[in-house]
Amino acid sequence: MNEKGYSLVLVMLTVTVFFIIGLTILSVSIYQANFTQVRVEDVTSLHDAVKAVEETVAELKVKVEQLSLSTPLQLDLDLGNAQTGFLSELINRHHVTIEDITSSKGIDRNKLFTRVFRISAPYGNKTVTREVIITNAPSFLKYAIGSRKNVTLNGGSYIDGNIYAGNDIYVTNVANYIYNSTLYSVQTTFPTTSEKSILFVEGNRYTCDHGNGAKSCYSISTQFTKNINDFSLGSLSFQQQGPSVQKEQDEFIDVNFDFTLKDKLLSAAGIDGFDPSKQAQYQSLISLPLSELIEQIKSSFIPVVVNDSIDLPTALEGAIASGKSIFLDTSTVPYFDVTSLTLNDGQWLIVNGDFVLENAGENPLQIKGNIIVLGDLTITGQVAFDSTVYVDGDTSIYNTTISGLNGKEVVLLTKGELEIARVNEFANNFSLATPNLKGFFYTDSNAVIYAVGSYINIEGGLFARGNSSIIPYTDENGLIVNTYRGETSDAGTNLSFQTPISSEEEQKQYARFVVKHNKDVFINRGLGLPLVKQLAVIVDEIRVQ
Repeated sequence: MNEKGYSLVLVMLTVTVFFIIGLTILSVSIYQANFTQVRVEDVTSLHDAVKAVEETVAELKVKVEQLSLSTPLQLDLDLGNAQTGFLSELINRHHVTIEDITSSKGIDRNKLFTRVFRISAPYGNKTVTREVIITNAPSFLKYAIGSRKNVTLNGGSYIDGNIYAGNDIYVTNVANYIYNSTLYSVQTTFPTTSEKSILFVEGNRYTCDHGNGAKSCYSISTQFTKNINDFSLGSLSFQQQGPSVQKEQDEFIDVNFDFTLKDKLLSAAGIDGFDPSKQAQYQSLISLPLSELIEQIKSSFIPVVVNDSIDLPTALEGAIASGKSIFLDTSTVPYFDVTSLTLNDGQWLIVNGDFVLENAGENPLQIKGNIIVLGDLTITGQVAFDSTVYVDGDTSIYNTTISGLNGKEVVLLTKGELEIARVNEFANNFSLATPNLKGFFYTDSNAVIYAVGSYINIEGGLFARGNSSIIPYTDENGLIVNTYRGETSDAGTNLSFQTPISSEEEQKQYARFVVKHNKDVFINRGLGLPLVKQLAVIVDEIRVQ
């Protein structure tokens, strides 16, 4: 009897254990099913929110690109608002919210064609948002680096932003440089980009892997000549992370430099092409050659002529107080020897001759206001800008640090050659987050950058429109960047190099040429940006908050 009792207890215990296990399995299965269902609904909700925002942006782009450029007021009428017009239709059709944040960005909507909208859609307890900027700014400002001609990336640069090549792109793991008038080439890494970077290339793609001397990317004599047989067609090599490759779908909006320069001179003289009462005068003057145009409008400026740089601060102070744009003659004294320059809103400094911004002091030379240079420009030393600068000649930037002022930057456009050299030469304190050139640098010509001994970190962008001329010491046109990745020093007879010993992910921080794109320029620079007669939509990345 006792054994039968024990058997009954054992059977009941066993049944109970299996029952509990069964319930546990059932509960887990139900939980996983519910979790999967919630996850599916969550993913679906996110997809729907992203789709609604993306479709809204797409329709807005189509609408904007069809609009003619007339007046800022007409732009607002064409777009409408959240209550009426085209924007209201988008809101109702895609169930999104469109917030006009133009005024909160400090943009004068009565004078500028720039509009900023925040488009959002609900996603559970969160929101998917995307900011878009409508502007009539040129396309080069959309890219971290680029050219309408060829782009050549020699060596281990780091690029955080999009790249544009109007023709072909060449990528190698060697850096060319010139030391004491002798040409050299050093093996290094391929470039690296951020994971969000996109390469827009309209022509062919070429890569050369030096391969420890197995291939030679360049022949060196009196110039650097590509050994094209050692370049692979249709491929690209990047170190650790490269960009996605696409064809640019948007029309490239070019800068007409000569027209833009004359437009800004007329703006400085108070002749606005969008003012109906001045359009006839504007049209008759804008068609004149530059020298004749200047003679016609010179009386609208307040002249400043100094024979001694010591007199310059006092003369400028009085001119600024007049409220008129300033016409500074630098034929006698090209050096701009002041501690700061702050112009009034709408006031320009027109420099009639060459212009040298040289500052050897510990504190940066501070410049707030827009400048037109009718000669060559040289920048050296520490300078802080809140400016747009147009240069009708060549621009040389060397042995300098260019920082922003008031949270802004410089947009510098030069018609002639752009030379950036000897910036933080042989400095080996690397930081991807700390720029030493803050701004966008554009040349209507070609550009070559040597960042082998130099350390160049740009927050903004670099663009060479390019022409048919060949860059000195090369066989190319467009934009050429030569840079080493790692420490360099001057050994006396040549440069000395030290390759970083770290993982591929960590090596990018040792790049001696860095560019990080900054979209704030579309908002910050306002009336100073080049005039183009076409609207475009600049789209920021999607955010989930």
